[in-house]
Amino acid sequence: MDFLAQSAPIGNASPIIWAFVFIGIALVLFFVEIFVPSGGLIALLGALAVIASLIAFFIHDVNTGLIATGIYILFGPVLAWIAFRIWAASPLAKRMILGGIVEEDADEARQRSMARQQEQQSHLQSYIGKQGTAVTILRPVGVVRIDGERIDAMAETGSIEAESTIEVVAVYDNQVKVRVVSPQE
Repeated sequence: MDFLAQSAPIGNASPIIWAFVFIGIALVLFFVEIFVPSGGLIALLGALAVIASLIAFFIHDVNTGLIATGIYILFGPVLAWIAFRIWAASPLAKRMILGGIVEEDADEARQRSMARQQEQQSHLQSYIGKQGTAVTILRPVGVVRIDGERIDAMAETGSIEAESTIEVVAVYDNQVKVRVVSPQE
């Protein structure tokens, strides 16, 4: 009955054990990566553990290594997809993924956005007729300073050099239009 109970020498038994240990380490590291913000470093260590397990399988036997490689290639993406689907349905994922739990409806958000835009528009409208200084060159867009406030602006025509005196002539769609004040004004 020796042919049914083939036993490997003690020296060859160690790599197969290490292969499964590395697989376990990789699974634990991939699980921890979900909860610990590491910038992917823990996942990289998990990937290294997977590679170490493959090396251990190949050290044990080439056929075992090839079988393990095939299993990783076939079932790795499937298991990752299943794990993501399970995780995405969890309450933790609903809080982490944008759009999970919505506290307001679209109409409320649109109304608040329009109110902010109208408030910004009326604030910029108050600058019409005021003079200021070009902080940067406006080609045609740049930055101007009016009443001590930096504002993005667009030259009415052409370009305006930095440090030029400007006047606000219009506000259209939250865009301030300015022109150079000529010295005789």
